[in-house]
This record gives sequence, C-alpha cells and structure tokens, in this order.
Amino acid sequence: MGTSSSHRSPSTPEWERVKQLYREPNPDPRQVSSRIVSALDADTRRELSDSGVACCLTALLRASNSAAAGTLPIAAGAPALLSLSQVLREQAEREIAGAGYASRFADIALNALGTATFEAASSGSSSVFDVTAPQVLTGLSSYTNEHRLHDLSLCFVAHDFDHLFRHLVTRDTADFVGGEGLPTIAHASQLRDAVAAYCRESVARIEAAAYETTLAEALRAGAEGGRETLQAVLADLTELSLQRLAVGE
Repeated sequence: MGTSSSHRSPSTPEWERVKQLYREPNPDPRQVSSRIVSALDADTRRELSDSGVACCLTALLRASNSAAAGTLPIAAGAPALLSLSQVLREQAEREIAGAGYASRFADIALNALGTATFEAASSGSSSVFDVTAPQVLTGLSSYTNEHRLHDLSLCFVAHDFDHLFRHLVTRDTADFVGGEGLPTIAHASQLRDAVAAYCRESVARIEAAAYETTLAEALRAGAEGGRETLQAVLADLTELSLQRLAVGE
C-alpha cells in the first residue's frame, strides 16, 4: 500500500465493501471511514505507528520543549510558522533516513508534521504568513508550560489520520468518477476532504490526558531512553483512533 494514489487498495472483500460506497449516491464520510478501518489488516494497523511516524511526533514534542526553554531557532527573514515547519520536517527526515525508518506511513507522517505544526503554533491566526516569531514560540511552548503535551500529541495524530485517509480515499475514487456516487472529479475531491476532516475532528476529541506524565518523562529521558516510550504512546493513540472511527463516533 504505497503513498502514491496510483496504487489501488487490495482486492479483498473488506476493501470491496469500501469501494461499494463510491458507487452509491452521496457516500457518507462516517461510513466510508468506518469501512476503511475494517479493511485494514493487522500488519497495516501496526505500521501506522511505526518508528518513522514516531520520529515525526517526537520532533513536534521536542520543539515544544525547546520553545519553552527559549532554544528553538526560527530563521530570520521568512514567515516564522513556515520556517519552523520546514525545520522540523528536515529534522524528522534526517532522523528517519539515518535510522533506516523510511516507510509508506513515515511519508504521510512528514506531511502531518507540517500541518500539525501550523495548527499548534499558529496562536489562533488564520494565516500562516501573519504569525510572528514570538507568537510561534508562545503557541508551541504553551504545550510544555501548561502540561498539555498530550494535546500536542493528539494534534499530530489527528493530522496524521487526516493525511492517511486522504490517501486511502484518493487512491480508489478515480475509478468511480462518472458514476452515480461520484459523478465528477469535484465530487470525488469533496468526499476526500469530508472524510479527512471527519477523521481529524473525530480523533481530536479523544481523551489523552492520562498520557501527560509519560510523555513528559519520555522527553526528559532523551533520545535513547524515551524513544520506545513515545512510540508506545503513539501506538495507543493510533489504536484508540482506529477504534473510534470504526464505530463512527
């Protein structure tokens, strides 16, 4: 299951149930999401929180710690939020490449790292170009200072599911454009966006406060001591997200 939309879903009964919805008028994003979760095999479910994905989450959490400590660099002369997003992506890419963690889901998570950074550090601004460096630092540091690392982790997972389900829908819907369910490319795009938004918003409502102490301790332990712990939290949040989407909450 590659990240390119040119790869189609497996020819299994579970995936055929997903595709059947694309043939029907007005496919329901909640039902599409639920059937996609049911179609994912056990190996894929585990890979959704693999080491490459964990590198992206770790980069975001570390950035909050650095912002709180006043050591987070933001390049001068560029929009602060775009600069920070690029820096974090490059850091995660280097770690993924250096450790041999490249995967189909790491590629998706790198995109999620960017959009999650926009949300977490925007300080409520509607434009990434208008956020100043002090606002970026204030927004991102607040997750550490206010003991809300669990919220930052959930923000990342929510965006990861947004990008993941965009991919899973996009790779199949092209085959059904022109039919009763998706009469035009615009309808296919609207369904993709609706499914992605539903997944992101649903995952963002998960209660994750119980992980706060574990996340803080993992970050204090450093790269070696905290890596496995952070990945375990990511795996838990990923599984909770899948369970939530499976029942259409």
